[in-house]
Amino acid sequence: MKLIAAALALVLAATVAFADEAALGIKIYRQSGISYVTGGNGDEAKAFEQIAKRYPVQIVFTVAGQHVDLDGVKVVVRDGKGDSVVEARSRGPLFYVNTPSGRWTFEAEFDGETITKTKDLTGRRYLVLDFDFKSAPTAQ
Repeated sequence: MKLIAAALALVLAATVAFADEAALGIKIYRQSGISYVTGGNGDEAKAFEQIAKRYPVQIVFTVAGQHVDLDGVKVVVRDGKGDSVVEARSRGPLFYVNTPSGRWTFEAEFDGETITKTKDLTGRRYLVLDFDFKSAPTAQ
């Protein structure tokens, strides 16, 4: 009985969390059982502050050390075996991922520059990863 109650509480908490994101106008994406959100341009950054605690991996994209309204970064998240579990394009300078504990590799590619970081996520720890690209995109 306690197990059923715990499972129902978890489902309810997830439902409330998704409702909060929807109420804030943030779309939740899922791939390979991993949920993520992306955005944070302009006023939307405040909404991301409100949901940050639900995403143990928080990636921030900057250019030359500056926080800018940036989108179009190609993001790949790989599990400990090296398998790609998320492949997406950012819709802003923030990319939050809800991964379970383990070793994860995060790749970000923008304007021909690729940055890769491998990190261990353990327990209730949060990872805030800053991916700083060298320069703004070149004109096409």
